[in-house]
Amino acid sequence: MREFFGQGWMRAEKYERTPYIMKTTRHFNHVSNFIASEIIRYEDISARASAIEKWVAVADICRCLHNYNAVLEITSSINRSAIFRLKKTWLKVSKQTKSLLDKLQKLVSSDGRFKNLREALRNCDPPCVPYLGMYLTDLVFIEEGTPNYTEDGLVNFSKMRMISHIIREIRQFQQTTYKIEPQPKVIQYLLDESFMLDEESLYESSLLIEPKLPT
Repeated sequence: MREFFGQGWMRAEKYERTPYIMKTTRHFNHVSNFIASEIIRYEDISARASAIEKWVAVADICRCLHNYNAVLEITSSINRSAIFRLKKTWLKVSKQTKSLLDKLQKLVSSDGRFKNLREALRNCDPPCVPYLGMYLTDLVFIEEGTPNYTEDGLVNFSKMRMISHIIREIRQFQQTTYKIEPQPKVIQYLLDESFMLDEESLYESSLLIEPKLPT
């Protein structure tokens, strides 16, 4: 839990000070990049639309499992400019999928300091995987907006209680584990980086399959 103190994840030596937070961040980026790469690799427009529909369905299953981190990973990948700009592909995506995607995006939206996500977390039964970035944002807000000491030079226990409340909530979600049988083929598939593209390559591929219209 010491990684959550002092905003170490924002420092130059973040990989030394907060290795597990950075590992979580890398995992988020990996999954998001994996999904975008999988969608973009299909040259056939119907296959791309089907891939989008599949991943939106997966995101909804993750919602049912209270894995809100995965919901955000998937929706953020679909919202990448390389995917979002594929107008012809999106015309092939079903209305039901678009409606479901809109609901999922509203659920994990950062609007109102993740108001909808916080409500879902309050009402869900464990196990649950929250979005860690929400808590890191809370900690930054407290650290930068509240002094460590009062005007009398005393330790600001009010600040300490706010930080403690956030860490206690994170620990609460760590107490209950999922009882899901690992599927080796699925794990192997998700860890496959053979077709993954970086951000620049994703956008270049996006332009190749659906070139910009002349202005």
